[in-house]
Amino acid sequence: MSEMPQPTQRDVEWAYYLWNSLSVGDGRWVLPTVGAYVRTDVKELTLREIHFSKPAPNEFGDSIFDNHHWIMTLADAIGWTIKEGVLLATDNEGEINIPDEMVGQVAVCANRCGAVYRVEELNTGQQYVKIQPNLACPCCGGEHAVDPTLEGVHIVVDDRGYQVNQRKIKEEE
Repeated sequence: MSEMPQPTQRDVEWAYYLWNSLSVGDGRWVLPTVGAYVRTDVKELTLREIHFSKPAPNEFGDSIFDNHHWIMTLADAIGWTIKEGVLLATDNEGEINIPDEMVGQVAVCANRCGAVYRVEELNTGQQYVKIQPNLACPCCGGEHAVDPTLEGVHIVVDDRGYQVNQRKIKEEE
């Protein structure tokens, strides 16, 4: 990740005029590679949509969240507030699929590689992985290693157990 530059005077003026031109409640601003912000109060924007929700840093190593935090810095410079109230997160494969009734479920890799899968509520700072039809474990790659009920669901992968097992294997070699 690279160090994001501080907003320039030109950035500040641009944000001031753009954001003040948005109507409160309906005004929507789409920032490419980040998502859509809605003007929710007199001096407030709320991130409502995340685009490119997969962890995909750009050529400088910056993620959408680095860019979002830069927008927060810019907002501070003009006395605005940026909030997070994401209603939709999409990636190149479509909308993020996290069924409400599955939130809280936990599973482990059938190959016993150490991976733990959790279905969690959408959080802008969290990395999600979509379980593919072949039910491949995101850590070891073994097919049919993930609980079939998670097919197509975006999950959080806890790979700490997998990492420990990999270190043990290397030490034994």
